[in-house]
Amino acid sequence: MKLRIDSEVMKKIITYARAQCDNLCPEVRDPETCVLLVELCRALKIPCPPCVKDYGGFSRETFERLIEDIEKRYNLSIQEFLSLMKLRGPSNLQEQVDEIDGKFALEVLEVYKRINQDKSKLFEIEK
Repeated sequence: MKLRIDSEVMKKIITYARAQCDNLCPEVRDPETCVLLVELCRALKIPCPPCVKDYGGFSRETFERLIEDIEKRYNLSIQEFLSLMKLRGPSNLQEQVDEIDGKFALEVLEVYKRINQDKSKLFEIEK
């Protein structure tokens, strides 16, 4: 199904949806929705959610780099690190942040993988 919606209406919806980011992230977030929201913000040239600045970007490369940083910090693969955190729990704030970010990064990479496999556009902007 295709849906046509005025860009000003979409901007209002996105601004409203960003309240989710401001108020509930990272406790309640859906990686697929995050990717879609960031891509829509970019396409409509409106401010992206704060996580884009926090992560230093929002792309496949951003999250691959984040995973690499976590792996280097603990000298473990991301899967080994997350298994360790599940087994014993984080022992400090850095481990807690890395556990949250590591899980999210893996999920975001899966979303980008699905999007690229589909090869169809998520949305199209008509001018």
